[in-house]
Amino acid sequence: MIRNIKFLGIALILVGVLVPTLHFTKAKVDENKYIEVLEEKEEKQDYFAILEINEIHLKRELFPAYSKENHVDKNVLVHKMSTFPGSKESNIILAAHSGNGKNAFFKDLYLLEESDLITLYYQGVKWIYEIVDIEEQEKTGVLYLKEDYPQMITLITCTKGNSNTQTIYYGVLKESKSL
Repeated sequence: MIRNIKFLGIALILVGVLVPTLHFTKAKVDENKYIEVLEEKEEKQDYFAILEINEIHLKRELFPAYSKENHVDKNVLVHKMSTFPGSKESNIILAAHSGNGKNAFFKDLYLLEESDLITLYYQGVKWIYEIVDIEEQEKTGVLYLKEDYPQMITLITCTKGNSNTQTIYYGVLKESKSL
């Protein structure tokens, strides 16, 4: 009896030490014996799209709106009101810092002109947008964004040389190509 209690005590100590170091995955097994991962203990921070602007040598991953990585201090921000291509109407709203810091991903946006191209790689499709309008708005905490086109992209950053305004670049879908 003492031997069993001693063994049980040692076993409980080992379980108490080992269990916190294990990585658990919540999974569902369907009738075909395939495993579908539902939720992992550690949150993955995977990007879901890539923004590319060849004219300014920019290529950045985009993270979902709910991701901790989706912040202007870390990456190009995907605004939570964005709607993505594949639906009848879409407007991808992206914002990033300009300036000189390491996270100033839109620092060269001021070099863009109307007719320059913006590419978005999303869901196995290359979406190509053409810049059709560039405007400045005062920094008031509220932006009034155009929604003049059914399929568009909007880029927002601080205006170069003017700390009181933001520059907004509007692009219209020109073409899409399956990858």
